[in-house]
Order: sequence, then C-alpha cells, then structure tokens
Amino acid sequence: MAFVCLVLGLWGVYDLVITIPRNIEYSARHRFLVESVQPAMDSPLGSIERGVALVHLQERIFEGDGLDQEWFNSMELFVQAIDGGNKLIQRDAIAVLATDSTKYEVVEPSKFDWYMQWVFAICIPFALYYFYMYLKMKSKASLYSYENDGTLSTPEGTWSSEEIIDIDMSRWIAKTGNARSTWTAKAVVSPDTKILLDDYMFTDMHLIIGALAHRFYPEDWTPLAKRVKVESVDEGIDELSQQQEEE
Repeated sequence: MAFVCLVLGLWGVYDLVITIPRNIEYSARHRFLVESVQPAMDSPLGSIERGVALVHLQERIFEGDGLDQEWFNSMELFVQAIDGGNKLIQRDAIAVLATDSTKYEVVEPSKFDWYMQWVFAICIPFALYYFYMYLKMKSKASLYSYENDGTLSTPEGTWSSEEIIDIDMSRWIAKTGNARSTWTAKAVVSPDTKILLDDYMFTDMHLIIGALAHRFYPEDWTPLAKRVKVESVDEGIDELSQQQEEE
C-alpha cells in the first residue's frame, strides 16, 4: 500500500510540475501556429495577417525564457519568412511549420486533470506515514523474543519461564467473533496481567505464540501455533475394527 501511494504521489507531482505545464504550453504553441503563423504564411506581403503575426512572434521572442532553443529558432525563422525572406527561408519555414504543428498538437489539460493530479500528489504524505509506521513496527518487533530457556521479552518487560503461568489462546484462529482478534494471543504473567502477542502487526509472532501454546497445551497446539489434529471417535472405531479383522 505504501509503495502504491508513493508511486501515485510521485506521478501526480511529476504531472503537476512537468507534464501539465508542458502540455499547456505545447497546446498554446499549436494554437498560435494554426491560428496566426499559418494564415500569415498563406497571406501576401504587407497583409494584416502578416503584420499581426510578426507582432505576436516578436512578443513571444522577447518574453521567452530562452530554455527551449529549438522553439526560439523556429520563431526567428517564421519572423524572417513572414517579413519577406528569400525562397530558401520560405521553404525552410514551411517545413518547420509543418513539423512544429505536429509536434505541439496535444490535448490541452483540463481542470479535471489538475484536480486529479493533486489527488495523486496528496498520496505522498500517506506513503510517508505508512513507511514511518512500518519502520516503527519493525523496530518494536525486534523487542519481542522468546529464548530457549523460556524467557519472554516484550516492550512491556521481560519474564522468565517460571513467571509465565499460562497463555490465553481463546481468540487465536477462532472461527467466531472479531476477525482482527483471531491473530492474537495473550501471555499470562500474573492473574491480572496479560501481554498481547499480535501476529497481525509483527512478523513471526506466531512462533512465540506457538512455543508458549505448545509448552502449556502440547496436546492442543503445535510449536507453529496450529491446532493438533485429533482423530474423531468414528475414525478410531473404524481403525480398531480394521485391525481386528486383519487379526
């Protein structure tokens, strides 16, 4: 989940900072080429269309940030062609106009695109929160241990084998009740104190739960915290009957 949120968030930021502004600019360039430069190129020298296009081109050149040298060169070429350049300039300008018209023909981003990318960008704080909680839980999980001598260590404290008097398995893999609690068991260290062992939050907690459950109830639980399979009475009778027949 954290990785998905991070990817969506970075995608949203990239679109907000790069893709959408670029497509807005490209769309404006395409509209300018189609609505101003192309009619000017098709008009005779001295026409109003050429005069208007020259003014707009010079404004764009003057106001440009100079970062897109290719677009800057195209506009300078259009100025020369519209202002009455020779046949070679006219030919080059027509070719560049066709190329740029295709290059900048993109769909102009809508308000919905802006809003949608903001929604994606907001995923980043959630991703950071998930990563923070993961690291926090991982750090906390390292505080849980069950030694060979039966000593249990948890964030709440450390108890020797003799101090652990029981384990409450009433909710572990239970078929009824709250589903979330079926991942938990409780180590009993005193009649009034139970230590929660949560396998949902902490990886491999079932090994500690299984070790304690098998210690106190070996006939009911395996060291992996699984129920011991008990043959039914009918199966036992059938097996006994089969042995008698063989004899």
